[in-house]
Amino acid sequence: MKYNEQVLKVIAAVFMIYLSSIAFLYLMIPDNRFSESENRMLEQMPRFSMDDLWEGKLSSDCEKYLTDQFPFRDFWIGVKSDSERILGRRENNGVYLGEDGRLFQKCNEMDKKGLQATLATINSFAVSRADLDLYFLLVPNSAAIYKDSLPAYAPTDNSIVYINQIKSSLDNQINYIDIYDSLLDQKGESIYYKTDHHWTTIGAYCAYRHAAKSMGFAAREQDDFQIKKVTDSFYGSLYSKGGFRHLNPDKIELYIPKSSELYTVDYYDYNQCSNSLYFMDNLKKKDKYSVFLNGNQSLIRIRMNTDNDKKLLLLKDSFANSFVPFLTEHYSEIYVVNLRYYNDNLSQLIDSQGINNVLLLYSVNGFLEKAGEQFPGL
Repeated sequence: MKYNEQVLKVIAAVFMIYLSSIAFLYLMIPDNRFSESENRMLEQMPRFSMDDLWEGKLSSDCEKYLTDQFPFRDFWIGVKSDSERILGRRENNGVYLGEDGRLFQKCNEMDKKGLQATLATINSFAVSRADLDLYFLLVPNSAAIYKDSLPAYAPTDNSIVYINQIKSSLDNQINYIDIYDSLLDQKGESIYYKTDHHWTTIGAYCAYRHAAKSMGFAAREQDDFQIKKVTDSFYGSLYSKGGFRHLNPDKIELYIPKSSELYTVDYYDYNQCSNSLYFMDNLKKKDKYSVFLNGNQSLIRIRMNTDNDKKLLLLKDSFANSFVPFLTEHYSEIYVVNLRYYNDNLSQLIDSQGINNVLLLYSVNGFLEKAGEQFPGL
């Protein structure tokens, strides 16, 4: 009996030392505002208010704060990830770990009613603006290209099924650009990042070559570019979201035309004018993909020094950021609009700037997220 009491005392003492140590570390270690590994802002110490206390929000905020600011959080996340991998777990937070260290995102579910409303808006615009050349390009998920690398129990990726359903619902006035076969043919070229959901610059170039046939211009050959590796330490969004550690980083390459190009880029969100589509300082940040166009912005205008009278409006998500640089030779002006942030009237923009070509370029996940949303001014 005395032996059991001594054991209980030792366990209680160890437990108290543990709690005291954790409390001490909470007090001594400054709070972090941002997690580089997770690429997100961390919860800060909540302010006390009687309303929050009464509604239960204060306790919830405190729990989030303690979780986000847990001492040596990144270390323990790595331990958890390693333990789960040893036990054979290959999914976390909607991210799947493939056999070759490639990460995959779960395909979004289709909101049929919302998607029909969005497509009806686009189709109505296409019918009413027969004066425009209108194109639509949807990018499949990497799981549709590298499906052989998915873990055995991962659900089937439906992105191609959804793309075909969207394609069949488009009005005949819309020129759909189907890039799936072209991407599949080039899968050996690493056309998607392993730790990020985006396609690589090679993938964007492959899509550009295929799109050129539909959009009426001659694509530049790969030999027309200087391919410049700007980093080989890129850990992307899926690495941050999935929590899997000890994976090889990706490299980011830029395709720089060998023939000099003169253009002016207006970044309206920053009230900034530049002669570059690349922000090299962003390679020092966690989100290195923002080297392209400085990430997502509401409106960017690119003006080329050319006699070409073709002007393009590009409605897009972030997949287009590495696609845009390939278009600069083929248009006199390009207006790049992200509808997540842009609230002005699109028809007014088209008419006031004399735009005669419109391209919608979205990843299938990005477009499904817009289901039910309206395109302002269409």
